[in-house]
Amino acid sequence: MFLPHINLSELEQTFFSKVLPKAIQLFDDLLYELSSQAKGLTNQNTELCKAVRNVLQTMVQLLETLTGCVRHICTLQEPVPLESIRSLPSSILYVIKNTFMHCKDSELLYSGCLHLISDLLQSLFKETYSLQKQLMELLDMISVESASAEDSIVDMVSVIHTVLEICSVISNMDHALHANTWKFIIKQSLKHHSMLQSHLKHTEILSGLCKDTLFSFHSCLQLAEQMKLSGTQENTDYKLFQRTVKLCRFFANSLVHYIKEFIPFLSDSCCRLHQLYLQIYRLSLFSALFLGFQQCSGELSLPVCLPGVMDDGQAQVPVTVYHHLCVHLCAFIASTPSSHFPQLERALLDAVLGSSMITSLLAMDSWCFLARYGTAELCAHHVFVIAHLIKSCPGECYQLSVLGVLLRRMLFLMAPDHQVEFTQKFPPKEAENLPLWQHISLKALTPDLRKQVVHQLCAVGLSQCRQWLSGRCTLGELPPVNVALSALLTVCNSAGDTLEAGLQAAVLGAASQLWALLKGKQVSSQPCLQQTLCLLLPLLEFFIQRLDPQLITQVFAMQASLLELDPPDHVRLAALDLLSSMGKLFMPQEIQGQVIPKLSYLFASLLADKTWLIYQHALEAFTQFAEVTRHEDVVPQCLNSEEIKNKVVCFLAKARQGEETAEARAERMKQEKAICSAHLLKMKVDGEWGSALEPLAKRACHSPCEEQYKSAIDAAESALEAVKLLLQKGPSPAWLTVKLEALQTAVASLRNTLR
Repeated sequence: MFLPHINLSELEQTFFSKVLPKAIQLFDDLLYELSSQAKGLTNQNTELCKAVRNVLQTMVQLLETLTGCVRHICTLQEPVPLESIRSLPSSILYVIKNTFMHCKDSELLYSGCLHLISDLLQSLFKETYSLQKQLMELLDMISVESASAEDSIVDMVSVIHTVLEICSVISNMDHALHANTWKFIIKQSLKHHSMLQSHLKHTEILSGLCKDTLFSFHSCLQLAEQMKLSGTQENTDYKLFQRTVKLCRFFANSLVHYIKEFIPFLSDSCCRLHQLYLQIYRLSLFSALFLGFQQCSGELSLPVCLPGVMDDGQAQVPVTVYHHLCVHLCAFIASTPSSHFPQLERALLDAVLGSSMITSLLAMDSWCFLARYGTAELCAHHVFVIAHLIKSCPGECYQLSVLGVLLRRMLFLMAPDHQVEFTQKFPPKEAENLPLWQHISLKALTPDLRKQVVHQLCAVGLSQCRQWLSGRCTLGELPPVNVALSALLTVCNSAGDTLEAGLQAAVLGAASQLWALLKGKQVSSQPCLQQTLCLLLPLLEFFIQRLDPQLITQVFAMQASLLELDPPDHVRLAALDLLSSMGKLFMPQEIQGQVIPKLSYLFASLLADKTWLIYQHALEAFTQFAEVTRHEDVVPQCLNSEEIKNKVVCFLAKARQGEETAEARAERMKQEKAICSAHLLKMKVDGEWGSALEPLAKRACHSPCEEQYKSAIDAAESALEAVKLLLQKGPSPAWLTVKLEALQTAVASLRNTLR
């Protein structure tokens, strides 16, 4: 080795910047050669087997050489400035990541011939392990103070993010390696805290920690269950269990530590952390019951029928699995001692928030039985707990919706004095409580209390709308307006006679002003505006007989232009709800020429929609419209093809499109169950349940922050650096010059914008 004869200050310019690109090229060539030759590898083809082994041996030698380079620098008795080895970490990490990926995919790549080269693959894995360990030792001792601040940030952030990618590759390969790799990420993030905190991908790091914490936790449970079922505690199994518990504890401690250090940057991860908290629990009898019920999707869909309960000496009537289980579960709850209520309550909440809608419904039915069967104080206590959960739920998600349904049902079961207490704990006159009151049906309240709540909700809801309308009307300030609209919609749908004419006029006036600001193209690209539209449409439907002709024209013009932009499904469904009520309205002569063509266009387009849910709703909406409308000439205009006409006729006649045999249906149920179970399991393990359902919402409404600008610029700089490295490896394609000139023009344009 001649490295000892090169001064540390000259290493980068003299050696690494010239040699490492060639080493990477050699590594890529070796990997490509392996991938190409592996396809033809067989037990009989000894020549090819020898060639593959030679390539693997060369890769091992390359890794040994790289390890020697890193080890030499570690032995130096002087501080190692980052600029002296700038190209070394990225090159070494590239080799480590791709080698681990090759080892991970080896079983699939080499298929039935893995035994022919398994010894060399093992050597390759061990040498990569050693190389990573040596690099981490080096990175732990480097000095960044003397380097350029911006260059240091780019380099260290790139190192940490690449090591994070390596973590996802090796997660199931080696527990010790996985844990040590995470230790490096946490340690370096904290070591350079002040320099890197605004540049790290905190959401990805936290998501990875949550995923690995949950996976190791479930592994602990599975191992414990296996030892329990086998009835033995063999030394090997017990040691594996201890190691898994230790790993789980490590991930949990790392997660807590990271949260404490970077909490100002973790607002986007609240939902993921909340989900992890809900996922980690110990299984009780109640939980096991709900989990077992969740596996009965086929029996519920067929449906399978069971004997019902004897009633007043009458013969048993066959009932569905759901009915059977719900009755027996409620009877079991009635006989449960109060000392077991904490387990029961925990299981009910877990089932309500779970991924199975039918299981969530069973839990809600059971919970409502408990509220009726138990004391008034118990019912009130549960209502207050659910209300606090809703208020603390981070962002819009599936769990928030089901909690809202449960709260709405439970409030009907509260004693009148406890309803009064509820309005005192969560005053409807305060804007911060609107997210809670939007879920509540005011029909549950006593008449006097309902009138009071209606006035307070209208006052604060209208105030929120007027405040936004009188301000700058920015998207960033729109979410509170959407919450206010949701609360006002709840009032309109459930207040009854307590919603006075003056309040109705005020709500309609605010809705009309808001509608006038909506633009089709903007709505199609902004989720928060789509939410506004979906709230305004049912409000306008409520006031259908009082709509101003000009407003009706605006509504249909918007709906027609928006449909041409292919809006998401929930926007189409909201449009159908309004269309179904248009039959109640006789349009003035002066607007018929503008509205009726758009009305028929909307119905014709939605009746031809390929999404079965929208198509079904379109059939129902069109039927409701056609049955009561006085504009009979519109009906045939909506059915602009024989196919649509025939489908509508079949729907009206309640004719089935085709019969399915019992055997075919049972087989379809099995396939659907397998597909759904696999999908839900993947979402659970990946931690996507809840966060995946978080609307793209509200993030798009805020103005970009400094962090986002820095992240975008860093990405652009990294991309240009990558192009620079490619140019060092070989000749460039002919089109590259044109692309670079276009980029230069784009940069100049951005600079002019800043001026």
